[in-house]
Amino acid sequence: MSRTEEVGEVVTTDVLIVGGGIGGLTAAIKAKEQNPGSEVLIVEKQTVGWAGKAAKIGGILAFLAPGNDADAFMDFQVRTAGLYLNDQDLLSKYVQATFGAIEELAEWGATVARTPDGGVVTIPAFWAPGFSLTFVDIDLMLPLRTRARRLGVRMLSKIHVVDLLKHQGGVSGAVGFDIISGRFYELRAKATVLANGSCGYKVRRFWVAGTGDGIAAAFRAGAEMRNAEYGNLYGHTVYQDTDSGLVPYVHLVNAQGENLAQKYLPDTGPAGVFLPLELAVGMEREVVEGRGPVYFAPPPGPGHGFDTGLPKLTEWMQRLAEKENRYGLPAGTRREIGVPLHGETSCIKVDHEMRTSVEGLWAIGDTSYAGSAVAGAVASPPGITPGSGIMYALISASWAGRSAARYAADAPAAELPRDEIEWQRERIFAPLRRSNGVPPEDLISAIQDVTAPIKFNLRRSKARLQEALDHLEAIKERLSTLQAKDLHYLSKCHEVGSMTLCAELTYRAALARTESRGFHFREDYPDRDDENWLKWVILKTDGGEVGVSTQPLPIGEYKIQPER
Repeated sequence: MSRTEEVGEVVTTDVLIVGGGIGGLTAAIKAKEQNPGSEVLIVEKQTVGWAGKAAKIGGILAFLAPGNDADAFMDFQVRTAGLYLNDQDLLSKYVQATFGAIEELAEWGATVARTPDGGVVTIPAFWAPGFSLTFVDIDLMLPLRTRARRLGVRMLSKIHVVDLLKHQGGVSGAVGFDIISGRFYELRAKATVLANGSCGYKVRRFWVAGTGDGIAAAFRAGAEMRNAEYGNLYGHTVYQDTDSGLVPYVHLVNAQGENLAQKYLPDTGPAGVFLPLELAVGMEREVVEGRGPVYFAPPPGPGHGFDTGLPKLTEWMQRLAEKENRYGLPAGTRREIGVPLHGETSCIKVDHEMRTSVEGLWAIGDTSYAGSAVAGAVASPPGITPGSGIMYALISASWAGRSAARYAADAPAAELPRDEIEWQRERIFAPLRRSNGVPPEDLISAIQDVTAPIKFNLRRSKARLQEALDHLEAIKERLSTLQAKDLHYLSKCHEVGSMTLCAELTYRAALARTESRGFHFREDYPDRDDENWLKWVILKTDGGEVGVSTQPLPIGEYKIQPER
């Protein structure tokens, strides 16, 4: 139900889901299946069903196929990729759920690649023993949206949720505004699920376009964060302006023709198809020391682009291949490359049902990928294995939707104090009321100057991390002067606040971890330190500041043990 008051729109629901991408839709479906009589509402800043990454690309799903070796993948993910910072119990639960998630996705109407006899197309993931890949067509969101609507899920689009509402220590809903009309929204809920993505500081249009709204709101509400130091941006190499595909890094050379993979890559460490940290730092060194630019020098052979058996996805990939053939250089020619950055802050700490440390609040998908500790010591999303982002969103949403529905069935409705609501309303619209001030694009650029350079996000040291934090403190001092000339810019003002907080979380955690492990590299602590750092860094608000502590891993209880 809803009603209009002098404060705007007041909407009540049993389960509130913030985010209308693949995770939000799946959580809504599962909540309604768990309790058909419950009221479930999805609120999305863009458009429900067309939001998030899956709507933009569809594509790859990573999974444990029948006959695959779960133990082999677990061993790889823990020893080689996650370097023992994984929650091994949750990782095992996740891996076992992957094939069922694909079957369910197909049952909901998504088109999954099939063999002639009707089985799921299974492609071995050559870098990840025991795991496989398959494809799903790029319109996968539409049948999920249709199914959610048929189950009675309500949907509100163009609503920017800014903050969470607290009552007696727990979360009891959220507040935000309509970015078209400017109407204020008070969203009252018994259970709230954050499904509104990670923070990538708008560095790239697709991989790192997220602004961390849910992460920042959860932190302000008192939720614990975990593995924030692995919210670093890192690279994969691409050629041409089209960003038409991944470049095999074994073919990277400097201006003198030296092969950089042979020069910089160790024998072990997380790599996958993404650019290993050691090589990314090495590429920077090549340019700084005068041996740049870096080139992609592939041997002669056919270009990329292939038939997945899925009409929409195949057509899209063929268009990319045609663009490359038309505008790219002939095969066998050196191509100067760039290193776009991705990998995002996704640090909300969750348990095995995706519950946060705050009563009444869940976090799924890219809000909690790193915080779940499924991936371990890697930037996640996307982790090491392509296709794990969609898969984690599906599975974590399934767990959270059912859990939130069960909780809401027994939880009482909260009566929220009007003074808090009014304070939130004043705070949200304050940038619109300023006649002059700092435009949000100025601070977005300043944040990118702190988060994108390799010297801050990949090649770390105490001095440079402190330098980054000093820059962020200066940005924080200017947040109260942000000025919005319209509702679109008001949304950007609140995104700036979220991105600033997410960057601080990453660098506070990175400063605390005095070792190098996985995608966290400290030049002043270059070695892995299992004796002192088999523990997670935990962040929590402390009097308005970022409180830092550690939590020992229950490594003695896990099956996979570090080598001595």
